Amino acid sequence: FSTRIVRGETFSPALLESRLAEFERGSRFLACAATEARSKAVIELSLLNQGFDASSDAIDDKLAATRRSIVDGLSCLPSDAYLWFALFQVESLRAGFNTEYLRYLDMSYKYGPNEGWIAIPRNRAAFAIFEALPTTLQSKVLDEFVLLLRTELYAEAIDIFLGAAAPHRDAVVKRLATVSEKNRQLFAVQLARKGIDAAIPGTSTFVRGPWQH
Repeated sequence: FSTRIVRGETFSPALLESRLAEFERGSRFLACAATEARSKAVIELSLLNQGFDASSDAIDDKLAATRRSIVDGLSCLPSDAYLWFALFQVESLRAGFNTEYLRYLDMSYKYGPNEGWIAIPRNRAAFAIFEALPTTLQSKVLDEFVLLLRTELYAEAIDIFLGAAAPHRDAVVKRLATVSEKNRQLFAVQLARKGIDAAIPGTSTFVRGPWQH
């Protein structure tokens, strides 16, 4: 269930609450019950993201509980890229953006530089604060965007390119020189179908209409 969440599936708060209750009823965590600790953290974070309300009186308690679950998971799985990214998210929600938390984001890239399903939310979040990132971390974010194209996650890449990465398109397009011509061309064509010519080198944005042969 938690793996499906990490891969981008969404579930109703009621179902998340139900699964979390099952954990709490059925699990008595021993030291480093790694799978259980990680799964509990994933479900709590998903539930928090769906119902985050900074004005809620209970939000501080929820954030603290989720942070504890994430830290418990990392104590068992210190090389888990998703949990490092989750810790960055929760700390940012708790106290607002702070460059101190960038080390958690960097750890996520260190341990999971090529994990496609983590890359989608992580790349979007990283581009949203791109200017605040050190140069080495910016380079990792650009490489991650390239990974989305290499793995043919075009819809997700376009969503990020037109959204969080929009202020940094020049840097993204420059890095696309490392992508195969085929992947660049498919990306450019799909952008053109949305009426956007991103001037990606080595590509043609001519889109053939249904009346043309």
